Amino acid sequence: MPTRAQALADKFEQAVAEFAHTIDQIPDGKWNAKGGPEGWTIAGVAQHVSGQFPLEMEYITAAAEGKSLPPYSWDDINGMNERRAEKHSSTSKADVLRELREGAASTADYVRGLSDEQLDRTASLALAGGASVSAQQLIEGGVLIDHVVGHMKSLRSPG
Repeated sequence: MPTRAQALADKFEQAVAEFAHTIDQIPDGKWNAKGGPEGWTIAGVAQHVSGQFPLEMEYITAAAEGKSLPPYSWDDINGMNERRAEKHSSTSKADVLRELREGAASTADYVRGLSDEQLDRTASLALAGGASVSAQQLIEGGVLIDHVVGHMKSLRSPG
């Protein structure tokens, strides 16, 4: 039977594989089109997910290690996202898929190595009004797995 951490890593890898498959299915002619609730190009949405793993890891590692979570506000996060989406609005599919696979592999490896104690550690999340969240909640919730799944919906039904 897999550990909780292994199960979370497997669930994350499954979401990323589905995200990559969704990217592969997007016709080249639509790759740079704007759409979805983000208002970004499809390339920008896809790169947003592939490029977000380092920031997500800041949150997950801090919680798992019993440290303070990053103090970013929603304005900080939204500003970073908008700047990156603009910068990467025409990034190639190949570059996004490479970044997605590399970032996901190292993220999954980290998650897979977490103990139950680390998964259960909590920290105050400024983005949730200071609510206490566990490392597991960050992995499952909007910070990692749900983030991939949520933006996958935008790729499947842009506009």
